[in-house]
Amino acid sequence: MGGISIRVALAGILFMPVSPVQAQAGNSGVSACAALPESGPVARPGPDVVTPAIPTADRNWACEPGARRDLAARVPRCIAPGIKVADGNPRTVCYAAMPFGPIAPIAQRMRPTATCATSKTTTIIALRGAGLGFADAGIAVVPANGITLTPLAETGAKIPVAENPVLQGCFAFDCRLVKLEITSRAAPVVEVRISLPGRDPVVQDVALQAGCAVLRQHAMP
Repeated sequence: MGGISIRVALAGILFMPVSPVQAQAGNSGVSACAALPESGPVARPGPDVVTPAIPTADRNWACEPGARRDLAARVPRCIAPGIKVADGNPRTVCYAAMPFGPIAPIAQRMRPTATCATSKTTTIIALRGAGLGFADAGIAVVPANGITLTPLAETGAKIPVAENPVLQGCFAFDCRLVKLEITSRAAPVVEVRISLPGRDPVVQDVALQAGCAVLRQHAMP
């Protein structure tokens, strides 16, 4: 797991008993999917829609986008996938279709050693990718030993510039601002995992180089 790479984790491992740091806050409320009911009408595949093929000037046949030609029929025709209304879970369907991730590469961070002036290093990370900042997307760091994760959502005038998602250009539809407090107990490489309900988490590695560092006054990727 050396270096920094983007991976999609397998379903079900986000909150396995590995004691990950978890947080459930975003920087701009929940997604539109969260407001949908868990029971109601949804679209499902239905019978094919068959229409006559359209003759063209070059003596060929054409179909509307999304339909395929059937020239084996006695009369050339177009066949398009059908759709029907059925009972289901609109919220789950919405989450499944919602653009989500991947997490953009994250620059290397520092983890302190016994010789550092402080016992922990604080760093702010702007996690960028589609939908990552919505509050209904859970976030975790794995392994969690030696790391405290704090989502940064407040935008008031008294919030430090580095911790203000608005001033960092970090909005829920494509970014989540977080603060990591890292001690010498942290692993050399950790994973940031973000997931929506019913979706496999998107995962990004963060390399933590042993050494001494100070908090930067702006968010880094």
